[in-house]
Amino acid sequence: MIERATWEDRLGLVDTGTPPEEPTVQEAQFSTEQVVEAARTSLDFLAALALPTIFKYFFPDIFQSIWTWLVSNVHKKRDFSQLAIGLPRGFAKTMVIKIFILYTILFTDKKFILIIAGTQGKANNIITDVMGMLNETNIKRVFGDWRLGAETDRQDLKRFGFRGRNIILMGAGADSDIRGITLENARPDLMIFDDIQTRADADSETVSTNLETWMTGTAMKAKSPEGCLFVFIANMYPTKWSLLRRIKHNPTWDKFIVGGILANGQSLWEDLHPIRQLLKEFHNDLATGRPEIFYAEVLNDETASVNNLLRLDSLPAYPLQEGEIAAGNFIIIDPSNDKANSDAVSIMYFDVHDAKPVCKQIKEGRLSPGDTIREALKIALTRNCRLIAIESNAFQYSLLYWFDFICLQMGIAGIQAVEVYSGQLSKNTRILNMFKELVAGELLIHPSCKAQVDVQISGFNPLKRDNTDGLLDCLAYAPKVMSEQAHLIMSMGIIEMQEFDQIEVQPVEVTSCF
Repeated sequence: MIERATWEDRLGLVDTGTPPEEPTVQEAQFSTEQVVEAARTSLDFLAALALPTIFKYFFPDIFQSIWTWLVSNVHKKRDFSQLAIGLPRGFAKTMVIKIFILYTILFTDKKFILIIAGTQGKANNIITDVMGMLNETNIKRVFGDWRLGAETDRQDLKRFGFRGRNIILMGAGADSDIRGITLENARPDLMIFDDIQTRADADSETVSTNLETWMTGTAMKAKSPEGCLFVFIANMYPTKWSLLRRIKHNPTWDKFIVGGILANGQSLWEDLHPIRQLLKEFHNDLATGRPEIFYAEVLNDETASVNNLLRLDSLPAYPLQEGEIAAGNFIIIDPSNDKANSDAVSIMYFDVHDAKPVCKQIKEGRLSPGDTIREALKIALTRNCRLIAIESNAFQYSLLYWFDFICLQMGIAGIQAVEVYSGQLSKNTRILNMFKELVAGELLIHPSCKAQVDVQISGFNPLKRDNTDGLLDCLAYAPKVMSEQAHLIMSMGIIEMQEFDQIEVQPVEVTSCF
C-alpha cells in the first residue's frame, strides 16, 4: 500500500489539490507506464514498490546522490568504473545495494551480476532478499514473473530469462575460488563487494593484505572483457588495515565516503538514526574506553584514534546549580565560507560565573552571512545579551557589515558586535591552551552542550589543519573576549524587550564527505 497523496505530490503524477488534514493510506491508481517510469527515476518509489512492508523512511539527500551516481555508471557501455562507497554501520548500506541490484535487473542490459560478501552465507542472503523483491506482488504485476523463465534456482545461483535477456545472479564468499568464472559463455559485467572484510579481518595485516590481493588479483580479473562495473561498499574499521581506508587512497577508485554525523551537526539520516541517539552511542563507546570504534565505524574517520592530549573523563564535573544568576554574558561566532566542503558556522553563547566563561548554548550549521547574524541576534534577544564577538581574521570581518545592516533593517538596538582576532598564535595552539583551561576548571561547559563539544575534542588532531573545530575555537576565544570586552559583558539588563520572532533563518544544508 502506498500513501497516495505523498507519492503523487513527490512524483508529480497527479494534481491532487489541497491534501486532507488527516491523509489516509490507500492504494494509488497509476498506469503501468507511470509506475515503470517512477520506479526507474525514483529510489524512494522503487523501494516502496519492492518493499511495501519494510520501507518506512524516505532516503535522505546524500543517499539520493549516491543512487544517482550508481545509476549513471551502471548504464555505461564498455566501461570498467570502480566505485567505492563508505557508509556508516547501521545506515542501510546493504539495503541500498539490494535495491540497486533490483534496478540493474529491471532497467539495464547487465547480464551477469556477481555478489561477493564476507561469507558465502551472507552472499546467499543478499540474493534471497533480491529475489524476494522480484517476487513482490507489485513488481510482478508491473514487470512480470521472473520464475516463468527460471532455469537454475539455487541459493547461490539464479539463472533466468527476464526483461528480454538471460540473467545470471551469483553469490560468492570472500576468498572463494572464482578464478576464470564463466557461465553461459559470459563473465560478470557487474561485480559488487559488500562488506567483504570483517572486523576480525581488519585486525590482521596478513589477512587484510591477502584479502585485498584476492579481490584485485582474482575477483576483479574475472570481469567481462565487454565491460564491468565494480562497486565496493563498506565502513571504516579502526585499524590501518581497513580496506575502505586503503581504497580511499587508491587513485583508481572513485570514492563517496560520508560519516553518520554531518558537518552541520545533524545526523546523516535523522529519521533512521536521530542525532541524540548517535551522541548517546558515542558516549557509551567513550565510557567503555573505545571511542575509536565510533569514529571509524560511524563517522568513517580513517584517522580514528583517541585524542591522547585530553581525556574527557579527566575534566572536572560541572559545578554550577541551575538558576544561579550570571554576572554577565556574551556570544562568539566562528564564521565559515560558502564552499560546500567548508566547516559549519559555530555560534556559542556564554554566561559568566565567578569570572569564568560558561558555554550554555550552541548553534551550528551551514548558514549564509545574513542568517548567521539573525541566529546570533535571536540568541542575544532571548538571553538579554548585548555583546556578539565575531572572529574577524581574513574575510570574516564582513559579518560586521551584515550585523549593522540587519539591526538597522529590523530596528534592533542595544546590541553591539565587536571583532576578535587570533593574534600571533595559530588556531591549534589556541585550542591546546584551551584544553588546559578546561582541565583546570577555568572554562566550563553546561551538560546540555557537552556532547557536541566532546565529539570535537575527541576528534581533534593537533597535527592537522583541517579539523572540525568550530566549537573548540569559540571556547578558545572566550577568555580573550572576557578580558577585552569586560565593560560590555558585565552590562546586562539594558536591552528592552524587542521583537525577534520575525527574524526567520533558512539554513543551508551541507554534507560532509571524508
